[in-house]
Amino acid sequence: MNEVTNRLLAALRMRQLELISTLAEVGNMRAAGEKLHLSTAAISKGLREVESLFGTRIFDRQPRGVVATAAGELIVLRARFLLNEVTHLSDELAAGRVGDTIKIGAPPFLAWTLVPSILKNLPADKAATPVRILEGRLADMCRHLENGDIDVLVTMNTPSELGGLKGDGFVIEQIGMEQWIVVCAPGHPLASRGGRGKIYRWRELDSESWILPPRPTNARMMVEQVRLHHELAPIVPRIESMNAITNLQLAEQELGITLAARCVAADRLKRATLVEVNMEDLPPPVPIALVYRLRGAQEGTLAALRTAVHRLNKDTGSAVFKAKASTKKFSERKSRS
Repeated sequence: MNEVTNRLLAALRMRQLELISTLAEVGNMRAAGEKLHLSTAAISKGLREVESLFGTRIFDRQPRGVVATAAGELIVLRARFLLNEVTHLSDELAAGRVGDTIKIGAPPFLAWTLVPSILKNLPADKAATPVRILEGRLADMCRHLENGDIDVLVTMNTPSELGGLKGDGFVIEQIGMEQWIVVCAPGHPLASRGGRGKIYRWRELDSESWILPPRPTNARMMVEQVRLHHELAPIVPRIESMNAITNLQLAEQELGITLAARCVAADRLKRATLVEVNMEDLPPPVPIALVYRLRGAQEGTLAALRTAVHRLNKDTGSAVFKAKASTKKFSERKSRS
């Protein structure tokens, strides 16, 4: 650990995080003092102390109040996350739910689509169990899984996505496949040019305005790989956005075309606010997997989630979420006595 981390662990208090969160919320020291039942002088002193701990200015002092600096915005964001975690812990302890919360990590597009379907199919005895869903970058999700902050990770099973997971004692159980497709608005020229039955070659899309996530995201690399296969140069997007829903909304406004997971675009395709562009070929479907610790596979929460997945596959009969028999097991590191 570096010097700043050691200093924060040794001296930082939750009350100090509450102070900077409140300051960011109300915008001045007097109002923060009233809310926290402290004097303005105590707020000012407390802010100086916490800024000293972080080694950076958190707020710029202005005549009418305080405004978070760039570093301050990040600190406030993380402070609120930690305060929320303490609140959740307190609520769970008060409700007697220790160890009885299902904690699921997932990238946003699966948290919006597959995770709700899995939860809907939980066995009756687990249907009322509290659930915590953690969305974010997969690298962060893998760390949360390794640290025990989540019970199971629902994610894409690709080397680029799970390659950084420390493999001791984890199971990667494939539960389905997901296809990425090219979509555009019904009024876009691609939707009407030659009729919707036309099949487009990737070369014909060279001049189109693309809406894509930045490198090295999985969707962006999919487009570049399939174009490389056709000996075409990488695309320079008109708009870059990390959020899949934002990209679909931009496409709906006829600002360009985008590549999206079929499960994310499904509702818009059904409502015909977007249409699929028929392509000569698409990126290979991506496996979707549950990732969890081998030793907990038969325990209550994990067993319930796996049962829910199997129920979903049986009820839908969908090839998209059809479970595969193959399971990749990493070697369990034996603890030394």
